Amino acid sequence: MPSENSKEQNVSAEPVAESATSALVRGRPDLSNAYVVPQTILQEVLLTVWAGILGIEKIGIEDDFFELGGDSILATQIISRLRQIFRMDLPAILSFDSPTIEKLAQYLTENETRPGLAEKTAALLKRIEGMTEEEVARSLSSK
Repeated sequence: MPSENSKEQNVSAEPVAESATSALVRGRPDLSNAYVVPQTILQEVLLTVWAGILGIEKIGIEDDFFELGGDSILATQIISRLRQIFRMDLPAILSFDSPTIEKLAQYLTENETRPGLAEKTAALLKRIEGMTEEEVARSLSSK
C-alpha cells in the first residue's frame, strides 16, 4: 500500500544509467576545463544519467554536453529520462540552454514544484539503487 508521501516520492525504480545507447564506456575526453566533482546528490544523479547515455565514465559538472560528444538525439534521450525520474515537464531545448550538469541542476531546482523536491528525489533514487530487489519490496510493504 503506498504511503501518503508516495506522491512526492514517485520516482522510477529503474536504474538511472541506461547504457543501451552506448555499450562502449570511454574516459573523459581532453577538454579545456578542469574536471569538477559533483557537489550535490542531484548533480550525482544527473551525471549518472549523462554517463549512461553518453558512454563516458567520468564527467565533471562543468563539462559541456556537446563537447563530450552529445548531439540532439542524445539530448532528447537525456531529457526523456529526466522527465521520468523527476516527473517534471522539461523543455526539449533544455540541453542547449543548460549544457552542463551544474546549469541543469540549477534549472531543476529553480523550476521544481516544491523547494527541495529535486534533491529529495535524487537522494531517494540513490538510496533505491543501493538496495536489492528484496530490500525494495520489503521497504515498500512496510509503509
